[in-house]
Amino acid sequence: MKTQHGEPDRWPDPTGANARRSVFAQDLVIEGDASSSGPIEVHGNVVGSLRAPEITVAGSGRVEGSVVAHDLVMLGAVSGMISARNVQLAPSAVVQADVIHERIAIEAGAELEGRLQRKA
Repeated sequence: MKTQHGEPDRWPDPTGANARRSVFAQDLVIEGDASSSGPIEVHGNVVGSLRAPEITVAGSGRVEGSVVAHDLVMLGAVSGMISARNVQLAPSAVVQADVIHERIAIEAGAELEGRLQRKA
């Protein structure tokens, strides 16, 4: 669901104890949207949106679209929109996106171009 401004109205719940991890391999290209009730780990390319409780974009991973998560760890690249309760941008992260967050950690070396908006 989205708000009147096109933003998600709530983040996914944290990952459950029995949730299975989905891994998008480095040679995989996904064109379209993906959602999961478990963690998603992106090593390849996604052109579309991702929604999951926990998303990790590895150093080789790229996302062109929106990313919605409870917990997001960025080591790779994203262009589009990010909405996550907890966002961590590693030194290798390249982000060209507006970021809606509750908590954010930006490590030295991370590249960020876009607006930050704190949502309580």
